[in-house]
Amino acid sequence: MKNRAVDSYIDEFKIYLHQLSEKEQQDVIEFYQEYMIDADLTTSESIINELGTPKHLARKVLADYSIKMSENNYQNVNDGQITSNERFSKNLKMIGLVILALMASPMAIIIAIILIPLILLFIGLIVFMVLLFLFLVAMSVVGGIGAIFMGLSVIFQSFGTTIFYVGAGLMILGVDFFLIPIIIALFKWFFSVVVIFFRWLGKKLLHGRKTPMKGEKDNA
Repeated sequence: MKNRAVDSYIDEFKIYLHQLSEKEQQDVIEFYQEYMIDADLTTSESIINELGTPKHLARKVLADYSIKMSENNYQNVNDGQITSNERFSKNLKMIGLVILALMASPMAIIIAIILIPLILLFIGLIVFMVLLFLFLVAMSVVGGIGAIFMGLSVIFQSFGTTIFYVGAGLMILGVDFFLIPIIIALFKWFFSVVVIFFRWLGKKLLHGRKTPMKGEKDNA
């Protein structure tokens, strides 16, 4: 039996699900249509009181899908054939969707207001330290190359001076090229920790409140 309030809600809800495939959209829509019927939600007010606005519900659904894809390491995207940059971009997107879902949950807004700025401050501090280190490394690379050229420029005047400057320059460059991979690895590790944290936070948000999520009914 058709219900105008349900149809209107679903029509608007579907607009915000464009990031999902057609099959995923259909599965989600069928789930919530059945839920509204089973819960006897027949008015717009009762639907919004139970599920939130279509936009807010869509944010939670998209965050839920993004978390599951991240946990599976995006093996269902192009048969898992994605680059590290694409995986990094998708994990950033997942973090953004979790933050939006947090802001869409009335019960989580207070937590989000306190937690999100602290997280962003911490991430900002780490990024600043990484950028500062990269700047110092870049300056030392320039200094090392400059020392080598300076040493070569006086090779006919003082061979000992040349050896000193070229040796110092090569040592500086060696230390830099030794540290750069380590810093990159540390940055990747830190980002993976942030991703894991936001997966956990998103799952606590999405599955720790009254709004039903697709899959919960099957797992119950």
